[in-house]
Amino acid sequence: MKPYFIRSSIFNMLHYALTAFSCIALLPTLLFPRAVFLFVVRGYVRTNSMLEKYILGLTYEVRGLEHLPKDGSYIVAAKHQSAYETLKLHILFKDPAIVLKKELLKIPLWGWYLAKSDVIAIDRSSPKAAIKSIQDGTKHIAKQGRPIIIFPQGTRVSAEATTKEKPYKIGIVRMQDAANIPIIPMALNTGIFQPRHSWCKKSGRVIFEFLPPIMPSNNASDTLKKIETAVESKSNQLMDEARAAAPNKSRLPILAAALLIIYSLNWFIAANITKNFVTKYLTDLSQNPAIADFQTSEPKISGFPLKIKLALPQQNIKTINGEELSIDSISAESWPFINMPISIKTGAIKLSRPHWSSPLNFNSLDAEVKFNGDILTINNAALNAKKTQIQSSGNIDFAQNHPNINLVVKIINYAPLLTNLVSNNIVKPKPALLAGMALQALQKDNVVRTTITSQDNKIYLGPIKIIEL
Repeated sequence: MKPYFIRSSIFNMLHYALTAFSCIALLPTLLFPRAVFLFVVRGYVRTNSMLEKYILGLTYEVRGLEHLPKDGSYIVAAKHQSAYETLKLHILFKDPAIVLKKELLKIPLWGWYLAKSDVIAIDRSSPKAAIKSIQDGTKHIAKQGRPIIIFPQGTRVSAEATTKEKPYKIGIVRMQDAANIPIIPMALNTGIFQPRHSWCKKSGRVIFEFLPPIMPSNNASDTLKKIETAVESKSNQLMDEARAAAPNKSRLPILAAALLIIYSLNWFIAANITKNFVTKYLTDLSQNPAIADFQTSEPKISGFPLKIKLALPQQNIKTINGEELSIDSISAESWPFINMPISIKTGAIKLSRPHWSSPLNFNSLDAEVKFNGDILTINNAALNAKKTQIQSSGNIDFAQNHPNINLVVKIINYAPLLTNLVSNNIVKPKPALLAGMALQALQKDNVVRTTITSQDNKIYLGPIKIIEL
């Protein structure tokens, strides 16, 4: 999809909606004096210009204003590449008279507005009728002292079209002969930004440039050639200027390919570092003298080109003191960039010690963490039991012999967990009673908010020691 398709679609829908609304809502202005009518027309074209600026990012610049006569009527020989310039005529000129084919006046609503604006309508039933209608119209407008706008090629042309394909027509010279007024060539580059018959429009800066006047002469073909040369030469320069100012699209695929290669290398390097780090950690853990039995397998890496995903199968650890930890599965994922959060998810967790009558079971652990050196930052974590959930956030510093823990904790429905701890001889009844009383005092809406901290090898839930490492 072209990068400007969406904004072009938004603009087009708003433009057509604005035009339809204006044609219907402003019908009463057809009964008002022309001054009121022209004020409304300028409001419409300026509103449309605002939509172009803020939705399309398309603005315009006018050059050569010094070539326009200070007063009196004159003819503007304009290049016609898109509808863009036709909607700027009431901004560029005061009360312009536009030369157009008579058939346009028959369009419902829109044709009525054209007639009210007092245009020059060409009768194309025959060459003789066409010349007469255009000369009579020119004399009529010249008496009013208004500028006359004509597109000498007679139709819209693409930016690539040549004058052999769309030649300049002698009618403009006949207009000058009829009223004896100057012709001002107007070059432009609108076709670069709003190509004819194209839904998509581009951002940038349109340029309108007025050129030195061409005065009446006795040589019609020479006058027409001067108009053609001036308009075509300058329009080609303005189009080249617009193309030079546009981004060099040929470099975009190269840049995209380079970024993809860099990202891919970074992804696989980060994935390899992650895998080696986890493998080394598990190896060191298995060789720890306090570990009696720990069999592990190599972590699996996947996820390219999105997040790095690491998966470990079931982990079973047994210490020389008879303590056991079993985790059904561990998975983690993160983007391959420095200091990105890591999402961790485990399967069922089972923890047992020799004097416990039954293991302590949790359904899962879900956490989002960050590592910064020896400090583990827990953005959020949730340890889920059957009817209890423990949520936590904070920091754990592993720089000391025993971790320095500083967590804020929320315990949702603590009672079933505390009952389980007592029934399995994990916590003695008396400390459990004291803990229950303390938790009850901290509870609000069935949620306990407290802290987990550590001192030396002891871990505390609020002020209560819950375990000794």
